[in-house]
Amino acid sequence: MDKNAEKLLPSIALQNEQAVVLARERAERDLVATKEALERKTAELAEQREFFRVTLASIGDAVITTDAEAKVTFLNGVAEAMTGWKSEEAVGQPLDKVFSIANEHGRLPAPNTVTQVLREGVVVGLANHTVLTARDGKETAIDERAAPIRDETGKISGVVMVFHDVGEQRKAENALRQSNQLLTEARDELGKRVQDRTAELETANENLRDLSARLLHLQDDERRRLARELHDSAGQILAAIGMNIAVVQAQSHKLDSFGARAVSENAQLVEQVSREIRTISHLLHPPLLEAAGLVSALRWYVDGFSERSKIKVDLEVPADFGRLRNDAELAIFRIVQECLTNIHRHSGSTTAAIVIRREGSQLTVQVRDSGKGIPLDKQRELGESSRGGVGFGGMRERLRQLGGTLKIESGGPGTVVSVTLEVESAPSDF
Repeated sequence: MDKNAEKLLPSIALQNEQAVVLARERAERDLVATKEALERKTAELAEQREFFRVTLASIGDAVITTDAEAKVTFLNGVAEAMTGWKSEEAVGQPLDKVFSIANEHGRLPAPNTVTQVLREGVVVGLANHTVLTARDGKETAIDERAAPIRDETGKISGVVMVFHDVGEQRKAENALRQSNQLLTEARDELGKRVQDRTAELETANENLRDLSARLLHLQDDERRRLARELHDSAGQILAAIGMNIAVVQAQSHKLDSFGARAVSENAQLVEQVSREIRTISHLLHPPLLEAAGLVSALRWYVDGFSERSKIKVDLEVPADFGRLRNDAELAIFRIVQECLTNIHRHSGSTTAAIVIRREGSQLTVQVRDSGKGIPLDKQRELGESSRGGVGFGGMRERLRQLGGTLKIESGGPGTVVSVTLEVESAPSDF
């Protein structure tokens, strides 16, 4: 080795020694920094853990946390009260031992939600009607949710369970359910009573309709009987009186002037009474209705009505109208008769028109006047079958038996009564 190299060796050794010292110092500083960072991180984690512990302990619901093996790591005060376990006693215990739940109806063990959360990593809720049994055997109806706890890498490190007492809620639900049941039963009972009452009313109405129909038939029969009695009895008696008066009149020259005048006046009175009885008899039951049909009977009645009432009545009927069944012809005649009577009594009209149309099996009848009309309140009454008065009530009942309808329109001057019904022609050998 030359002299120059020997001079450099101490310098190189010194530099190496200094480098080692510097590296050691740097390593020590890094170690201290790492240690300080770890302590800060540990302190932060402890602070966070304490914050969450205080938070979980402060909320109103019961809270239990577990680790990844479903062992208890924490209970807040509400959970302690509901389970009967102190947190320090429960920590490290299997959850099933601390949190014992079952179905409140069959008392069968309920599924462990923590196991499901750990397996599936999703939020899970308890089934309805779950009860928690505390250490002392006390049972509490609860509602619970369990959610996974994940670390910074997203790995599940445990489960947090939150549950609360729903006993009062269950009582309220049961009370509401019982109330609904009672309400349903009351509603069903009321519905049955209404149904029974409706059936009774339907029966009563049907009986009333049958009674009305029988009364109308009896009325028609009585009118027919009275007409026959007037014609056959009173009419024949008046005819006999008339013949006797004629005999007396033939010998009136034997009487003084007062006697002769009395005999003549009696003859006129008997003739007038005979005409009135004949008219009343025909109005009670027009013989033309059965003998010649509806059209002939209506023409006879309209002519007589116009003469007596001084109301001009136009009757429009097709020339080929033909005959109908007896009950239909009688019903239409009575309806027209009632309408013209109402016009004479109430409308103040000087004219009236009757239009009868027939298209196939449908028959329409319109009776129109030009009078003062019907007040609105009276129209409303007439629109109600139970308040339409005897005349309109009789019309409706006759039409009901024939399946027809009655409509009354009065929008100002004049009134129109419209009748629609299905009719059948009378047999060809009528």
